[in-house]
Amino acid sequence: MNDIFDTKTCSPINRVNSVLLDKRQVSLSVMREDLLHPTISGNKWRKLKYNLKGALNNGVETIITFGGAFSNHIYATASACNELGLKSVGIIRGDYDEDNPTISFARQCGMDLKFVDRTSYKGKENSDVVKVILSEYSNYKLIPEGGSNNLANKGLKELSSEINETDHDIIMVSAGTGATASGILQDLDPNKYLWVFSSLKSDYLKTEILSKIDPVKHNQLKFISSYHYGGYGKTPRELISFMNDFKAQTGIPLDPIYNGKLIAGFHDMVELNDIDNTNSYLWIHTGGLQGINAYNYMATKKNRLKLTL
Repeated sequence: MNDIFDTKTCSPINRVNSVLLDKRQVSLSVMREDLLHPTISGNKWRKLKYNLKGALNNGVETIITFGGAFSNHIYATASACNELGLKSVGIIRGDYDEDNPTISFARQCGMDLKFVDRTSYKGKENSDVVKVILSEYSNYKLIPEGGSNNLANKGLKELSSEINETDHDIIMVSAGTGATASGILQDLDPNKYLWVFSSLKSDYLKTEILSKIDPVKHNQLKFISSYHYGGYGKTPRELISFMNDFKAQTGIPLDPIYNGKLIAGFHDMVELNDIDNTNSYLWIHTGGLQGINAYNYMATKKNRLKLTL
């Protein structure tokens, strides 16, 4: 059996050069968490590491979890369980679409997929529909949607330690639930600051992040909510155009839900002279690149601009 987590893996850190960054002499580097594993990358690798190692050590046979039809977490969990010899079950919000690339990949990995209506999905393990599904399995471990729990936090704590070994002043990460941001912030060196770019059209994430960390670290957080580009899952044409141009300039792929919005937002801040170029910036690339195929699948159906691979 291949233990995909049995290494002390540090993501490579590379300088990012674009026309605008070079012109304004802004020092931006990227921590390529997307390169941790071809299909279990970024924050999902960090979150799943101790959840799945713990399951194996305790003789658990099946992992059950939740996600949407294009979920990075479902994609990564299916792949990781397949490689580790664990059975996996995905409880999916919505209807089955056999052409959905995320769902197709999960099925290829052997994940048993259960599609439920949105009301039942919202209730998670407390809904009657999900209770019936859970009753079909034994000796399983239930991982929450997105993979965030105490064991996930243990993996994110290691990421925080790796960040502390760098000489960057400002760390940047995108947020959907805030779990990765709070995980990084928990042990972040007091001389470093974390900029969190929200992908949601809401400021509640800031409160969520702050509620999970020691108040002494609150002043290390800068929450940026103005670059959601219409809200979670929204991908306007100007964002996709920027991402294609960024990939052409740097060779770095971006997912359209999280990292694309962070980098587009950061570039806009540079353009507006809202960036102090005496600081050194480190962007944590949280992966999610399966979202490119997912986006292109829907873009083809809607005759929209596609992302370059």
